[in-house]
Amino acid sequence: MALALLVALQAVGLVGIAVFYVVEMVVATASDQGRAAVAALLALVCGLGLALVARGLARARRWARSPALVTELLVAPVALGLVQGGRWYVGLPLLVWAAAVLVLLFTPAVAASLEE
Repeated sequence: MALALLVALQAVGLVGIAVFYVVEMVVATASDQGRAAVAALLALVCGLGLALVARGLARARRWARSPALVTELLVAPVALGLVQGGRWYVGLPLLVWAAAVLVLLFTPAVAASLEE
C-alpha cells in the first residue's frame, strides 16, 4: 500500500533527524546541547510513533487513519512556512508529500480497506 510506504518514509526521515542531532552533539559542537538533546528525543519519539501509524495503515487498521491525518495537517503549515521563508526546496517537497498522503487517505480503496 503506497499510503503506508509514504508514512513509513516520513518516520524514517524523523528518525534520521534524531540521529543527525545525536551525531551533532557527539562529533561537532552543538551551540546548545540541551536543545539538541530535546530535539533529538522529540524527533525519535515522533518517528517511532509515525512508524506505528505506518504499520497500522499497512495492516488496514482503522485507528491509523486519524494520526496520519493529523500528522499531515501539521506538516502542511510547516511546509508553507518554509516556502514563505525562502526554503522552498525543503517546503515544497514536504507540501507535496503531505498532499499526497492526504489524498491517499481518502481514496475509495483506502477508505474501504480501513472501514472493514
